[in-house]
Amino acid sequence: MNATASREQIWGESRSRLIPGTVIGSLIEWYDIAVYGQAAALVFPMLFFPGFSDTASRVAAFATFGVGYFARPLGAILFGHLGDKYGRRFSLVATLVLMGVATVAIGLLPTYAAVGIAAPVLLVICRLLQGLGVGAEYVGAVTMVAEFAPAKRRGYYASLPASGVFLGIGLAAAVSAAVATLPNEQLMSWGWRIPFLLSFVVVGLGLVIRLRVPESPVFTDLKEARTRATVPALEMAKAMPKRLLLVMLANGVLAFNIYVIQTFSLGYLADKGVPKSIALVALLFGCAVGAVAIPIVGVLSDRSGRKPAYILVTVLCAIVPFPFFLLLDTTNTVLVVVAFGVAFGSCLAMFGSQAAYFAELFPAAYRFSGFALGREIPGAALGGPAPVIALGLVSLGAGSPYLLAAAMALVAVVSLLAAIALPETRGVDLDQIQATPQRQTRAPEVLG
Repeated sequence: MNATASREQIWGESRSRLIPGTVIGSLIEWYDIAVYGQAAALVFPMLFFPGFSDTASRVAAFATFGVGYFARPLGAILFGHLGDKYGRRFSLVATLVLMGVATVAIGLLPTYAAVGIAAPVLLVICRLLQGLGVGAEYVGAVTMVAEFAPAKRRGYYASLPASGVFLGIGLAAAVSAAVATLPNEQLMSWGWRIPFLLSFVVVGLGLVIRLRVPESPVFTDLKEARTRATVPALEMAKAMPKRLLLVMLANGVLAFNIYVIQTFSLGYLADKGVPKSIALVALLFGCAVGAVAIPIVGVLSDRSGRKPAYILVTVLCAIVPFPFFLLLDTTNTVLVVVAFGVAFGSCLAMFGSQAAYFAELFPAAYRFSGFALGREIPGAALGGPAPVIALGLVSLGAGSPYLLAAAMALVAVVSLLAAIALPETRGVDLDQIQATPQRQTRAPEVLG
């Protein structure tokens, strides 16, 4: 009883710092990703890959976007290890600093016209550093909140950092839309740098807030009980390979579909003559809808269960791609805006159902590592190459997007089947699954 009262007291005292500290971290992470993705779609082909055909320079720019995703599993292993071994808070501060430094550095890079081939090489290096930081940022934020929050409202509170995802994408779209109004000469000479350099301000604010966030009480208990895993990622992979595989498959739809929508679709609209500013405003609207939908889905997962909520949004992910591209093909401003609202507000609100669910699927001794690898391996396999895959499928379809829409639906179906195979976890006491990994694998209601 005293332990329960103590935990509730810790939550009450920490919530006002914890929620903003984790939300702003996710905001920065996805601001960085979105700014890069938007620049890769709209300006990097000309700045870093001139002299190629339009298609070849765009493929090259999208390829640098994908490079960061190959670093994300390494970031998941590195910062997941630090988070499980030395503390969630320690890892979160490290990822925030790394992401911020890499993003600001991109804004300071010379272009191909200034230094030749060194420019894209430096761009790739910065993108790799971004990927390392991103590999555990969102997972760390969600894990922290899930381990603090009351079990009955864990779905809602754990979904709030995910709202930062869409706020970050939205902020990037707003900044990029403002910059896109500059005359083309100014945009291509210095205007494109502004969104990257602004990351310095946001990271500084985030760091001040995050340094005031206390350590997770679950990790504190784990540390005091001396039950931390020696090599968390390795022990997790040995103890529950099936669980890890199912989580990766369940996350596939989010890894692929979101990057088709937020990155590839901007270039797709540009090819159809839709002004950059309109495409970015539509993206901004979609992010606003998504930011509202996420906590609603989180509440749904608290009331109906993690698994039903996840299955529902996965089904929507299978349905939405076809009407999304149908609306984009009209090139009508209102319908393009509606398309992004439908995409982000329905199937991609999966963040809200995923947050508490994935945190509850892994024991505390390697929760950070398991959650991070479950998200970032499919991110490397599908998320990074998504714009290039999308471009290839549209080219294969002679400009028609429906092969791409079918691929998005297929990925959603695979994720649906994986979600069906995963167990329900709502109501799990995270403190009760923090023993040694050997004992943790014998909790069938949680780990079966």
